[in-house]
Amino acid sequence: MKKNIFRVFFIMLLLTNILYVTKVDAVMKNNNPLLREIKIDGEDIKPEFDQFITDYVLAVDENKEKIEIEAITDDPNASVEIIGDTNLKKGKNDFELKVTAEDEKTTYSYFLHITRGNKEKANANLKSLEVKGNLLNPKFNEKDINYLVEYDGYIEKLDISAIPENENAKVEILDNNGFNSTIHIVTIKVTAEDGITTKEYKLTAKKAGENLEDPSGLEEYEKDLEETNKKKEQKQILYVSLGIVGVLIIGGIAYFMVKKGKKKTKK
Repeated sequence: MKKNIFRVFFIMLLLTNILYVTKVDAVMKNNNPLLREIKIDGEDIKPEFDQFITDYVLAVDENKEKIEIEAITDDPNASVEIIGDTNLKKGKNDFELKVTAEDEKTTYSYFLHITRGNKEKANANLKSLEVKGNLLNPKFNEKDINYLVEYDGYIEKLDISAIPENENAKVEILDNNGFNSTIHIVTIKVTAEDGITTKEYKLTAKKAGENLEDPSGLEEYEKDLEETNKKKEQKQILYVSLGIVGVLIIGGIAYFMVKKGKKKTKK
């Protein structure tokens, strides 16, 4: 009798733990689809990588026929698919680095635009970007391509000064008119001297005092990620509690059954 009771107890305990571990494992699958760094031929990319900046325009020497791209995920359980031919053709080569989170549902993509040719002629970077009478947020730097600027009252256009690193590059300012809404996006397109390599900077202009949702969606993504992780922790605590309670209940039932069996044996 005692052996049967303990067998039942052991089986129920094992099933409870299996159920608990399975649920916790499902809950704890990470939904982080971000990269920590990108390397080309073992070296960090320039401009410096930022996990919330998705587009990078780069150049390599004309004699560079093949490259090795290494994409390191923020979460070691995430996976990366590199889409594009690492055997470079002359001119522009485009790559997508598609990251899939551990949950196998959440994805995020980064894009590399690599020109094989004369590196100086392929330079499509700006040396400076200013809006007269207005401050850029963030302050202009080599890695950011998205900026916010506030203006007062009503304007026809922004007074933009955009100077390329290579003086032979061509700069076009697009959509710098029609400021009849609270939010307006101006594009500064830089075409390198080679006529192939291009890079676009975005100015999101808004009226002072108006609320602006993050145009890139990255701020909202960060909030969602934080909220999801909080929910995961709460669920984990819940399942741990249920597992402990289940074990205690089963243990209590088994104890009383054993005690009851002893009384019957004595009789």
